[in-house]
Amino acid sequence: MSSFATVSAVDTDQAIDSINDSFDRLVIGARRTIRRSAAALAADLQPAAWPVFREVVRAERVQVGAIVSALEMDKGAVSRYLKDLREHGLVESARDEHDARIVWITATADARDRVAALAAEQRVRMHQALAGWSEEDIERFAELLDRFSRPAAVE
Repeated sequence: MSSFATVSAVDTDQAIDSINDSFDRLVIGARRTIRRSAAALAADLQPAAWPVFREVVRAERVQVGAIVSALEMDKGAVSRYLKDLREHGLVESARDEHDARIVWITATADARDRVAALAAEQRVRMHQALAGWSEEDIERFAELLDRFSRPAAVE
């Protein structure tokens, strides 16, 4: 029984090593995609502003504190990236109509159009990358990746 446990642990370790190698390749690809996406929004936009921008787009209307929390970034860094995004005409800020202490950040209409175009391009690239995969494999991969990428529940 102990040899089964040893073989199982070795197989699992090999699989985990393979997963780590795959993540290394994914990170390189993700950085390339982020650079390309940021440049498509504005030629001189810092790639580090991209996650802040995506959080604004995802939320549709968001406060700075929620971005800081979602991205686990320094508030000063988020504020700098928002300033840069605002200067490029990609986000707007407005005081809440009921409580002037609250500032809402939203993506501009032009920025939302650009993101939609980028998403369509990325979808084409993903279709190409998955061209040889079965529909079942794609759905299972999406399910497993989503499950893996969610934070583990803390007990």
